[in-house]
Amino acid sequence: MTETHFGEPTPETCLRVAREAAALATAADDMALSAACRSTPRTEAHREAVMHAVHREAVEAEGHATRAEQWAADPSMPDSALRHCASRAVDHAVRAQEVAGVEATAAALRTELERKLTPAEHAERESERRRAEAEREAEERAATGMDADNRHLAQMNAYLAESTVPQLGWTAGHVRVLEAAETGRLYQHDGQVRQAAEHGTWIGGRRVSRERTQDLHTAGYLAAAAADGARVLATTPMGQVALELARLYPDGLYESDKAAYEARYNRVAKLYKRMDDKKAAARRLPALERGVGRYRRPVTLVEQEARAAREATELWEDEGGYCPGVETPAPAAEEGTGRCPCCGLHEVTVAGVLAPHKATRAAADDCPGSGLRPGADTPRPAAEARVEAAPAAAAEPAATPVMAGPSLPPGMYFLSLPSTLYREWWALQCGRCHGGDRITLSGEWADKYEAAKVAREHFEEAHQPLDAPLTAEEIAEAERWPLSDAQRTVLHWAEHAELAEFEDGFWALDCVPDRWDVNKRVARGRVTGMWTAGLLNVHLTSYGRRLVKSPTGRRVARLVWRAERQGIAQAAAKDARLAPLPKRSNGYPLLSEGRYFKGEERRADDPAPTEPAPAPAVTVPAAAPVSTKVPVRADQPLLRRLFAPRSGREQRPADVVRAVVRRPQRILTPEERERVWDMPLLNLQGALIMGITDPVPNPSLMPEEAGAWVREHAWPAYWQEMEDRYPFGFHRWSMCERGTCWNCLSGRHDICVHRQKGGPDVDDNRDWVTNHQGRTVAEFIPRLDGEPCVWWCRCECPKEGPAPARPAAKRKPARAGSPAAPEPAPARAGATARAPEADAVQAALW
Repeated sequence: MTETHFGEPTPETCLRVAREAAALATAADDMALSAACRSTPRTEAHREAVMHAVHREAVEAEGHATRAEQWAADPSMPDSALRHCASRAVDHAVRAQEVAGVEATAAALRTELERKLTPAEHAERESERRRAEAEREAEERAATGMDADNRHLAQMNAYLAESTVPQLGWTAGHVRVLEAAETGRLYQHDGQVRQAAEHGTWIGGRRVSRERTQDLHTAGYLAAAAADGARVLATTPMGQVALELARLYPDGLYESDKAAYEARYNRVAKLYKRMDDKKAAARRLPALERGVGRYRRPVTLVEQEARAAREATELWEDEGGYCPGVETPAPAAEEGTGRCPCCGLHEVTVAGVLAPHKATRAAADDCPGSGLRPGADTPRPAAEARVEAAPAAAAEPAATPVMAGPSLPPGMYFLSLPSTLYREWWALQCGRCHGGDRITLSGEWADKYEAAKVAREHFEEAHQPLDAPLTAEEIAEAERWPLSDAQRTVLHWAEHAELAEFEDGFWALDCVPDRWDVNKRVARGRVTGMWTAGLLNVHLTSYGRRLVKSPTGRRVARLVWRAERQGIAQAAAKDARLAPLPKRSNGYPLLSEGRYFKGEERRADDPAPTEPAPAPAVTVPAAAPVSTKVPVRADQPLLRRLFAPRSGREQRPADVVRAVVRRPQRILTPEERERVWDMPLLNLQGALIMGITDPVPNPSLMPEEAGAWVREHAWPAYWQEMEDRYPFGFHRWSMCERGTCWNCLSGRHDICVHRQKGGPDVDDNRDWVTNHQGRTVAEFIPRLDGEPCVWWCRCECPKEGPAPARPAAKRKPARAGSPAAPEPAPARAGATARAPEADAVQAALW
């Protein structure tokens, strides 16, 4: 065992306290057991719970006491281990007595473990602590050669290098080039880059990679200067910082130029960029963005001593500084002179009173030197720095004028960011970009004046032109574009929403900012007219066509908004007839007509339109009219196939999504009805929408007992929680196992959900793999053949053809004494529908 310090109990005291605490906990356990044996049926559950709780605490206390005895016999264990065991045993004993309802006498044992120190012991412990800190500091200084502040700075530089070096995309070859440039002997002559053998001799030497040198020079890590017919390359401040960071974290360098290129390519590759632009950006080395300002080189103790000796030799008082240890001669205080405490100057006194004079300190309005007499004046020490040359050095910090920060344009604000120990960081917020909401601009600055400059540039570019009055040319151009409110809205959707074209027309997807998933249809002639006028451009994507603002559209939208803001022009009542561009005078190739842009690939299942062959004259019966529906491609986007307007629904082929297995409805038993009735109303509404109030399970080889075991032991807890909210479960039902829709359950077969949609609900044949925390980690396709899983309402009512008759409204009972109204004649139904039975699902739910 180690030596016991002041204020800590001895090992014998810790063992004794642990045994007494275990004994008290055992006694409380016996009392709780006796109380449980004498319990009545009314108090049996409570006393049994108390007995188990007290028993757990007693077992823990006994375990700590046993461990204390074992550790006491081990000489390698410190005394703090025994104190920890004794303290934990006392805590468990106190909780056991409190739960058992007896007096907590074990709390008195804590005072034996916490002895108060005497003043002498406090002083000795503080001396020991300081002595240990001094020894530890001396060891660290001997190992690193730096003081505590510079060691912390080196550690922060290591963290900075760990996050910065991998982003540079360098190899060890780039570091060697910068090291050669650091020596001052790297030069370029006759198209070759070499490292000279000595300074001033720009001939021969070791060859250096010309490509890497050129890349570093282009990125700003090297600077070139002409000397004796050669270009001498030296490191810039950014290059020196990058070299220091690469030395601190060499693991961030890539093994080969190919690996470095791939890393840079992954960083700069964007979906909207062309492949050539991506490759060109990957070939360029990125500049060091934030490391230049955040990196500070640590200074060793030897360098600090050398700097102090140099400053003591070279820094003189006349240059505005003060040399420590060098006495500065000062004139002796003459008779009849006094020193002003305001400005520190020796002034002539008149009859022992300081003569009035102007104070030299900017912060002082009146000199408080009046009334000062020579006898009370303290002569200036000889070693004090001269304040005549630097009056601010003798001034108090409180009186130093505070410099005001940089001013920002109206609507711009500073945002303080998490800062380091040596530097503060700021961001900019603009309150004029999005209707009064403060939007944080991209970028971070360590200098407020640089941030203010960027803020002024943003204001002058984005907001000041909006307030500037329009010129005569701009007014004339705004009058040439008399756009209506609808046309301006289309321009707004093309920038802030997703304006796309599908087979059923043009749609603005998710175009309402305060509501989710609201889509609106756009007039075809309005969009095509704006496209032919050059206000919109078409981008071809993997899922269709996307319309965005053209440069002309952006300029016109900004111009008409400024004109309306200044009251010069207003929106037109009707859509303007815009003049088409010569290149777009042939019209817009609509997808609904099977036309494509030049270069746009035509799908294999969409053959090119051909002239129809003349059909022979045949007589068509009147009962079988010829269908004029245009078939839609089978791979039409799922969202448009399910929720398109009626024109799109009428074009859906019947053999695409209606080949489903029709199974009968599920009739709920009385027990199942009770389970549905006990469900919360919000969950009931969700179950009705999803069709899982009466699901129809598929045949399974796993019995229900095995499935219940899997759900209880294998499923994650958050799945089981959602599963328990619904009477028949939530996650176990696939799309094809859903039951009856909510309209058919209420008897409204004429508005069946799948009759309205024109087909069943089809899933996207995708599922997700999650981890134990519920986060998605992978996507997989459960059906490799691509066969979709569909849900068709289980009700036997017809889903196509004439709709069933709407049920008659319920009549209120006639008042007493009033003649009964004649019953209306039953309406004739277009098609027969099965009437709900007495024990059907409808009676169970409504």
